[in-house]
Formats: sequence, structure tokens, C-alpha cells
Amino acid sequence: MKHLITLLAFLLLFTSSLFALTDKELAISINLSGKQRMLSQKMTKESFLIRSDIDKQENIKKLIKSSQLFDKTLKGLMKGDSSLALVAIKSEEIQTQLKKVEKLWLPFYKEVQAITSGKVTDSSYDMLEQNNVPLLKEMNKAVGLYSSQAKSNNELTLANDINLAGKQRMLTQKMGKALLFASNDFKKEAYINDFKASRKLFTQTLEGLFNGSKTLKLTGTDLPKITTQLKVVQGLWQESQPLLDNALTNKDLKKAIAALDTILVEMNKGVTLYTESVNRQKQRLQFASIVNSFMQKSDVLKKRVNLSGKQRMLTQRMTKLALLVSSNINKKENRDKLIKFSTLYDKTLNAFKSGDKDLGCTPSNDKDIKEQIAVIGKSWEPFYQHVKRVIDGKDSDGKSVAYMVENNEQLLKESNELVKRYEASNKSQNYLDKAKLHIVNVAGRQRMLTQKMTKEKLLIAKGNGDYSAKIEKTIKLFDDSLSALINGDPKQTIVKPTDKEIKNQLTKVSDIWKPLKPLYEKEKPTTGELAMIIKQNPILLAEMNKMVNMAETATEY
Repeated sequence: MKHLITLLAFLLLFTSSLFALTDKELAISINLSGKQRMLSQKMTKESFLIRSDIDKQENIKKLIKSSQLFDKTLKGLMKGDSSLALVAIKSEEIQTQLKKVEKLWLPFYKEVQAITSGKVTDSSYDMLEQNNVPLLKEMNKAVGLYSSQAKSNNELTLANDINLAGKQRMLTQKMGKALLFASNDFKKEAYINDFKASRKLFTQTLEGLFNGSKTLKLTGTDLPKITTQLKVVQGLWQESQPLLDNALTNKDLKKAIAALDTILVEMNKGVTLYTESVNRQKQRLQFASIVNSFMQKSDVLKKRVNLSGKQRMLTQRMTKLALLVSSNINKKENRDKLIKFSTLYDKTLNAFKSGDKDLGCTPSNDKDIKEQIAVIGKSWEPFYQHVKRVIDGKDSDGKSVAYMVENNEQLLKESNELVKRYEASNKSQNYLDKAKLHIVNVAGRQRMLTQKMTKEKLLIAKGNGDYSAKIEKTIKLFDDSLSALINGDPKQTIVKPTDKEIKNQLTKVSDIWKPLKPLYEKEKPTTGELAMIIKQNPILLAEMNKMVNMAETATEY
């Protein structure tokens, strides 16, 4: 084992540049998106310094530079920019948020350009005053999403520290802006209160960057270069306090703003040092990750069984949603869900082939598994085309829904075969390991059965009596499997759970199932009872899904 660890360490060092690259890009995105917050306040401050005729020509130059940088960085975050070392992130959520920022930024930029060109009116300044904080807030949401991305991928433990260290830059400018507005008797009370809140937050954050903070979710650091730089900031911050106090009484305004600008420069150096520390941090994390992955292959298998099991459910959920859309039942809501879950099925299928960090899925080299993925792909391609016709409202003749009804169980069968092959690839001789993996399979199948029952009930309600016998089998299988998961069943290699949270979760599922079961069994439910099935079905699915995730991640079942 000692030789193995040494080998892994060597491999890590050999490939560390590859590991560090993605994290470095992510850290740069957090840094520069965070810098945008500061620029929103810096531009506003510079605009009003120009209006107040304070160092007018100098501040015009600064405003041009600040606004051009904001514009260039925003474009870089959205589309990439090699000169800024920015790589566009593929996250749909982040891109959507950046578009919200862009929508605020374009009219804001127009007024900034009016100020720098001398073609300014009072309305330009009013627009900046009213919109700089909304721009800041939307930009801050984007930074939070970048930070969450790092956290969800377990890549950057210092992601939030980089975020809030960057936010300190913004606070220096926000304080300067507030002092400037208050000194001109512009919403004086509101901006003095804003200044005091920013001043307090800067102090708390600076302390948290040194020592950590549960409130701010800061890790803290003892890296010498960063702590040395933070001490420079701390010294300047302490020295600036008398000037800030005087500025509140309309004294030393220019000196106070200049002091805050100096702190901005030094704080920015600190953020850069955080970003540069990512490489070393990543090497340590990646080594631990490789060793952990090697030692816990069963966790990888459980993830694959969970995801492939979820695909079974999605075949039925998509068909159920298509039936609801065609029946004009909550059409918009169910159409949106159909978009979401068909996209998820497609994304997961591609993840089985090529891997996907967002899903936590790595591809398998097993020949039988690869063959089955290819089989599913052939069935999925035409199925997906019909799903899209339903989504796009092009199924007025009902042929696409009919195709889905006719072919969904074949896709289900093929998806189920993939689950079996993933489970069969487990070479462990340990009974409990095998049992845990099988439980993830069976519990995952329950998710599918919730959707299959509802699909069958909807088809029966449409007059298709052929599904009466099918739904009886589906109900019985769900009921028997739930009982086995709760009580254990050695014949099915299902052990009785001892974990309190899993037991409580199964009880929750059972409590939802008990009143639903008679409604599924009823030959001709009323309109209200059918509506109850449609309403409660997603809840049953969600609680069953929680149980599967617990079974996947539990160390002691």
C-alpha cells in the first residue's frame, strides 16, 4: 500500500498542471466577477466626483477606464477572454444570471459614456444613483453562483474566502460613494446608514479572513503571503478610521476617499494571492481525492446504479408528462417539466459515455456496459425527437404521444438492463457491499414505479383498458418492494435498515403511499381522486428519491 500511495503521488505531481488549470480558471472567474461588484460602486463614485467638480479631468479618465474594464470583463465572463485569462463557464444558471447583469449594464454604460463625453444631463446621474445597487446585487448573485459551483464540485475550499476578499474591494468603493452622497446632502441619512453598515461588514470580514467565521462561512488562512498582505490592509484600515469619522461630519472627504482607494489597491493584491494559492491547494486536494476514489470503488458503483436507476424513472415520467400536456392538464407547467427531465435523461446518458462532473458520474470501461449504453442511445434518439415535438406544440395529430406510449417501456427495459449491468460489475465478495448496491437499485426502481403507475392510470382514464392488468402488477411490485426495504428480505439480498434517518425516510414514504394506494387500485376514480394522484405523485417521487440518495451515501446502512 505504501508503494501504491507513492505511485499515486508521483502521478499527481506529473499531471498537477492539468488538475490546477480548471481550478485556476474558476478562481479567476470568482476574482474578476467579484471585482465587477467593486467597479459598479467605483464608477458611481467617480461619476459623482465629476458632478461635484472634484479632480474632474482625473476622474473622467478613471471612469472611462473603470467602465471599459467592467464591459470587457462582463463579455469575458460570458464568452471568454484570453487577455483576462477568462474561460466562459457552461453553467446555464450562471450564464442566465450574467445576462441579467448585462440587461442592467447596457443602459448604465450608456449614461456613463454620456458623463465621460460631456453630454450629460441630471437624468444620467439619477439613473446611476437608482441603478448602481441593483447592478451590484445582480453581479453579487453571479459571484455567489461561481462560488457555489466550486463548493458543489468540492474543488475550491477557499472559494468563499476569495469571494468575500473580493467583496472587500467593493465595500471600499461603496463607502466612498456613500460619504460623497451624504456630504452633498443627497439622501443623507440613508447613505450614512449605508456607510456604517459597510464599515461594520468590512471590519467583520477582515477579521474572518484572518481567523475564519462561521457567520460569514469563511475558512480563514495561515498562508504567510496572504496573512502578510491582510496585515497591510488591516494597518491601513485602522489608520483610516479618524478620516472616516471626520468625513461623516463633512471634513477630510477627499482624504477619506483617497484612503479607501489605497485600501482597495492593497486588498486587490490580497485577492490575487488567494487566486495564486489555488495550485498548491488543488494538489493536496487532488491527491486525497485520487486515494479516496481508489479506496472506495463501491461509492462510484452506487452513484452509477443510482443515476441509471433514475433513468428508468425518467422514461416513465416523460411519458406521463407528455400525456398530461396532451390532455391540457397544467399544460405550461408540465411542458416545462418535460423540457427539464428529457434534458436530464439526455445529459445523464451522455455522462455514462463521457463522464460529467456536475452529475458526479465517471464513465465505465466495462465492455458490456458500453454496449448497453449504445443500445439505449439508438432507442433514445427517435424517442427524444418525439418528446421535442410535444414540447414545441407540434403534436396536434397526437402521433408523438402515441409513439412515446408505444415505445416507453422498451426504453425502460433497456435502461433497466443498464442498471443490472452496473450492479453485475461489482466484484466484491462482501455480502453487505452487495446488499447496499442492490438496495440502491431496488429503491431507485421505486422512483420509476411511481411514474409508471401514474402513466398507466392516465392511459386507463383515456379509455385504454389494456393497462388495467399492468397497473395491478406495478402497484404490487411497489408495495412489496417498499415492504422489503422497510423490513428486509434476505431472498432479495435486502437487509433491514438500522440507520435512523433511512428508517424515518422509509416511514415517510410509507405514510404518503398508504392513502394513495387505494386511489391507484380504484377502477374508476373520480376527477378529484385522479387530481389527487397527479398532485401527490411528485411528492411520493421526491421522498423516494431522498431515500435512494441516503442509501447511496450512507456508510452504515
